[in-house]
Amino acid sequence: MIQRIQSIYLILAAGIQAVFALGTYYTFNDKQLTGEGLFNAEGLQIGGDSKTMAMSFIIGGLSIISMVVFKNRKLQMKLANGAGLLGFAQIVFLVRSYMNLTLIDQADLSIGFVVFLMPFSMILNFLAAKSIKKDDNLVRSVDRIR
Repeated sequence: MIQRIQSIYLILAAGIQAVFALGTYYTFNDKQLTGEGLFNAEGLQIGGDSKTMAMSFIIGGLSIISMVVFKNRKLQMKLANGAGLLGFAQIVFLVRSYMNLTLIDQADLSIGFVVFLMPFSMILNFLAAKSIKKDDNLVRSVDRIR
C-alpha cells in the first residue's frame, strides 16, 4: 500500500535523485561538473554529457514506479533492488570521474554536497526493498493461518 514505510523511503530516494541530477558535483579552476556536463566560468558547456543526469532520473523513476506497483510485491522488490544497484553503479561512476579530475587538476578541486547524498539514496532503496519483503512475509503468514 502507498501509506507504508517503504513509500516514504522510495519518495525520499526519488527526491534525492532529483536533487542530485540538478546539482553541481565538482568545482575546479572556475569550471563546474554538473549532471548536464562540464561548464566554464561563463556558463558555456565545454565538455561532458548528461549521462549522470539521465541515470539519476532513471533511478528516481524506478523508485516512483516501485511505489506505485504495490499490488505486485515481487515486481516492487525487484524495482527497488534494481534502483539500489543502479545507485551503487552511479557512485562508482562518480568516484571514477573524481579520480580522472584529480589526475587533471590537483589544485582547487571541491566536491559539491549532492555527491554526499548518493549513498543515502542507495540505502533508502535497499531499506524499501527490505520493508517490501517484510510485508510480503506478513501477508504470506496470514494466508497460511487461514
